[in-house]
Order: sequence, then structure tokens, then C-alpha cells
Amino acid sequence: MDGWKKALLVAGGTAGAAAVLYCLLRDESEAKLLAAPAARGVSGDDKKKAPKLQVEHVTKEQVQQILMEIVESQDKMRTHMKILTQELQAKSLAFEGIYKRVRDVQPQDPLERYGLSMMDFDTLLNKYQDDPQVREGIAKIMGVPDVGKGQDKGSSLASGRVVEVHSFMLEELDKLVCHFSMVPNKESYDMKIVTLAAQAVIGAKVEEKFSLTSEDIERAVLKNHETLAKDQEFAKINMKMQQTMAQLMGESPP
Repeated sequence: MDGWKKALLVAGGTAGAAAVLYCLLRDESEAKLLAAPAARGVSGDDKKKAPKLQVEHVTKEQVQQILMEIVESQDKMRTHMKILTQELQAKSLAFEGIYKRVRDVQPQDPLERYGLSMMDFDTLLNKYQDDPQVREGIAKIMGVPDVGKGQDKGSSLASGRVVEVHSFMLEELDKLVCHFSMVPNKESYDMKIVTLAAQAVIGAKVEEKFSLTSEDIERAVLKNHETLAKDQEFAKINMKMQQTMAQLMGESPP
């Protein structure tokens, strides 16, 4: 229960940010990130809040509705991120500009809209974990895009290539963190949006160099997960990526 539950909360809070940087966004440090307030500057429609729910009175049907809204939010954000990633391959854009683009299109976190904390929703998932529709909603959020749709380079990618791609991702993340450390008034930045902007930047770099999309990489990791779990270099890269991401978010490295 705990594994898919944590991944669900991450996916809901970041509206599907788990593609290129999934190994960072599913880490324990992400739970702290998702506890932050929702982004400033959302559209007028997104500012509208549903009535705050009392956990003890939330029904199974309401949990199903929230899950459906998380899926919709995730799909919208994934589309926006794909468009932005393609644009970044065609033209250079400063990180500050990328941040503003992401901020302007990011849907509001459905959990916040209903006044629910991660702990609240954790309780609700435990309560209704045996409901088929709840499990179906979770599966949709956690699911990898259908391999049968479109080109699928990820399923044929060798584990060594996956390690190479992640090593490159770490290099680009280091550059991004160095740049962000010099950004004026960075304390005013919403770290959820910074993380999404980082995903777009690194996703564009990876696609430009390796001709691999975020979905390709995620499929490749899943296909090679048994081999990668025993790969010391991959583990070392992931640990460094977690430490670098913690540095970006102003946290103590794990």
C-alpha cells in the first residue's frame, strides 16, 4: 500500500511531474516539497475552491472524484510540459522565463482545492484502498503511457544506455542548480514550479541529445528495473541527483 500511495500523492501534487525526473520526484524529500502552498498566479478559474472537506465525513464517492480530478490535472500538465519541452529544443529561453510559463499553466493541486493535506488524503486512501474504482484511479495516475501507442524506444533501451542518460541528466541538473543559486529573490519562487521547470529544461536537453522522450526513459527504467537495482553506478547517480535536488530546494541532502 505505502509504495503506490506515496507515488499517488506525488503525482497529484505535481500534476504529473514524474516523467523525466521521476526518480527525484518520488523520493522522500518530495513529500516535504508537496506540503508547500500551491503556486501563486493561477488563473481565475483555478482560484475557485471547493468547500473544504472534513476527513471524517469524506465519502468513497468523493475520494473517487478527487482521484479523477488528479488524473485530469495530470493529463493537462503533461500536455503543457510536452509543448514546452519541444519549444525549448527549438529556441533558448532563460530559466526565469520557463518558470513563468509553467506557473501560468499549472493547474491547482486538487488536494489543496478541497482543503485536504497529504496526511488527510493518506488517511482516506487507507480507508478506501479496497474499492475497485479507487484502485483504478491510482493505476491511471501511476501508469506508464501505453507502449502500443506511437513509437516506443524505451522498451528496447539497454540498461547501460539508461545509466548514460541519467548521468547526463545529473550534469544538466548541476548546471541548473548553479544557475538558480544566483537568481535574485529566489526565495519568492514556488519550489513545485521550480521542479517542473527543471523537468522541462532537462527533458529538452535529453531529447535533443538522445532523441528520447520522458516516456521513453520511464519505460526503459521499468523494463530494466531488476538490472538497474543492482547497478552501483546507477545507484550512485540517483543518490547524487537526490542530493542535488535537495540543494535546489534548500534542504539538507539525504
